[in-house]
Amino acid sequence: MNTERYARQLVLPQIGKAGQQKLSEARVLIVGLGGLGCPAALYLAAAGVGTLGLVDNDMVQFSNLHRQILYGEADVGEAKVRVAAPRLHAINPAVKLETFGEKFSVENAIEIGKSFDVVLDCTDNFSARYAINAFCVEYQKPEVFASLYRFEGFLTVFDARLAAGCYRCLYPESSEAIQNCAEAGVIGVLPGIMGSLQALETVKILTGGGEILDRHCLVYDGLTQTLRKIARSRNPSCRVCGDGV
Repeated sequence: MNTERYARQLVLPQIGKAGQQKLSEARVLIVGLGGLGCPAALYLAAAGVGTLGLVDNDMVQFSNLHRQILYGEADVGEAKVRVAAPRLHAINPAVKLETFGEKFSVENAIEIGKSFDVVLDCTDNFSARYAINAFCVEYQKPEVFASLYRFEGFLTVFDARLAAGCYRCLYPESSEAIQNCAEAGVIGVLPGIMGSLQALETVKILTGGGEILDRHCLVYDGLTQTLRKIARSRNPSCRVCGDGV
């Protein structure tokens, strides 16, 4: 362990040498290398997470550049996982990187995710979110979820081991009324804030330090600089984690 690199974390009583060792042994899967996944990956690599799995099947586009901070103009047209991996390695050469240039789905979820400890949902579509949720519930893996809408961010942690509810409890069915970033727009700074918060929740999960958002949702309004913390619970009728499953 490079104690100088992690000196500011090692002095924290919630981390210390034991917590840093847990980080170095951890395997974290980041699904989606867009606005949320970029800052989350950067901070988890910098924090010393031992292995990061990167899942994305998209190419870098010009419209990504105002918020997806791993990429530059020279990367337009390149696969995101191919660009992201060397950038993250440059941040922290000790971090191992495993890349998956495909869309996370029900069909490949086990093959991709089975060896990871925590999964970050950094996607922006219902099909991927439902696939991640179903996998995490079945295999009892903590899921750190965030979403974006214009100037507003949403953050929570789903942990099936606690019987505190899952993504399907909040969104039983997909809705065409809920727009993604391409349709509704998003201020570029917002994904940086929410992706960083995803990284923070992940560090807390891995080290056991602090209160996890596993029974609450955090709603951030960037226009008014306000935060709301809302309690949530399991839906007994949920088709994924409910009583009848």
